[in-house]
Formats: sequence, structure tokens, C-alpha cells
Amino acid sequence: MADNSTRNRWAGSRGSSSSHSLATPSPVRLTASTRERTITSSNQDVSLRRPLTILVQGGIASGKSTVARLIAERGGTLLDCDRIAHEELESGEARAGVRAAFGERVFAADGAVDRRAVAEVVFEDPQALTHLEAILHPRVAARVRQAVAAAAVPAGERRAVVVVDAAVADKMKMIDGYDLVVFVDVDPEIRRRRALQRGWSAGELARREAQQTPLSAKRSEADVVIANDGDLEEARDHVQRFWSDHVEPQR
Repeated sequence: MADNSTRNRWAGSRGSSSSHSLATPSPVRLTASTRERTITSSNQDVSLRRPLTILVQGGIASGKSTVARLIAERGGTLLDCDRIAHEELESGEARAGVRAAFGERVFAADGAVDRRAVAEVVFEDPQALTHLEAILHPRVAARVRQAVAAAAVPAGERRAVVVVDAAVADKMKMIDGYDLVVFVDVDPEIRRRRALQRGWSAGELARREAQQTPLSAKRSEADVVIANDGDLEEARDHVQRFWSDHVEPQR
């Protein structure tokens, strides 16, 4: 795609004045001097530097998780909130909550939660989705907070990097306090084709996205927008530039 609208994706800011493309290494907006913030442990006389935290957002089939993984591969820890939610779904307390909310219809013969059956229930019933989120979201958010706290390093050392891949960070009340928020942007038609390749219908894509925060709002809140219309190598190049321009200066 070589038209003017595509070039503009890289030529200037996107969404709001605080969002930057990767074509110009402008300084990003930081949150309340987070680079120098220290955490004093109550158990020992030592000051700790909190990790540099990066939230990765994007639409369904945007390759958001791929971009998050590529960022983490540069030298960070990846917190995949979908994976954490799946782990929590198998915990005793969460399973008890799921059984109380949905009954035996969402359990397999071996007693494990049948995630496909759960998905069929909650994506047809908004109230059921709310019940499931009430069970899982606090647990996922707590795991993320614990992991971020554990990544703190002694004062004077380079900050660790924690990458949070969370499709519904706003619903989990995990939208604030990051050093960098990245929005992975993809042409809607490309996302539609990718969703079809996953076996989804166009209607399924629209239905799922209707249950999430509008992409325009996520884009406008981002510090950096990374386009992901191309192949894996192109995405890796974009991530390398992002890391050099926006991550390394804050460590």
C-alpha cells in the first residue's frame, strides 16, 4: 500500500499529540518521573527501582501478541494476560466460581473447565461475560501486580522491562500507570482477512470487538503506534526501532 494515507501513518503523530509514529524519534510522554521512582522495602533497608512497564494494545487479529512477544524478546518479561487467565481458570477457587455461575455445562468429563464451552456461553450473553470477568479479572490483575513488583531492581541498576499483553486492560482496571502504552495498528481489511484465516466469520469479529473499548479510543491513548500490516520481519524491524528510540532511553 503506497497511497498518501499509508505514508501518513509513519509521517507524524497519530490519534493525539502524545502519540508518535516510529518514523520520528520524538520523546514520548512519561508518567510522573517513573524513571527515577524508587520503592522502599519494609523488610530490608534497600531502595528498589520499579521496572519499565509497557502495555500493548490493539484490535483483534492485529498481531498484538506477536508485537508484545517481539518487544519482550529484546530483553523484557512478557505477561500474557490471556494465558494468565487460562491458568487462573484452572485454580480451585476460580473453578468453583465458574461452576456456581454456569453449572456443569462448561466442564469437561475430566472435571476441567471447557474453555470453548465457556466462550460460547459468554459471547452470547453479556451478563454471563460480566460474571466471568468478575471471577477472573481481579486474579489476573493481582498476578500482574505481583510480577511487576518482583521485577524491581536495586537502585543504581538498569531498570528491568515488563511487557503486558492485555486485550481488555481497561476492564481489568489495568489501564493506568505504565511508562509506555503501545497501540498495534492494522488496516481493518487485513485484520478481517486474518480473522477469517483463524476460522472466524466477519460477524464474529464484529461481535467480539463490540464488547471491547473502541479502537479509536485505544489509539488516542497510546504513546507509540506501531503498524503491523506487513510480515514478521517488518514487525521485528518496527519493534527494534521502538526499543531503541523509546525503551532504552528510559532504562
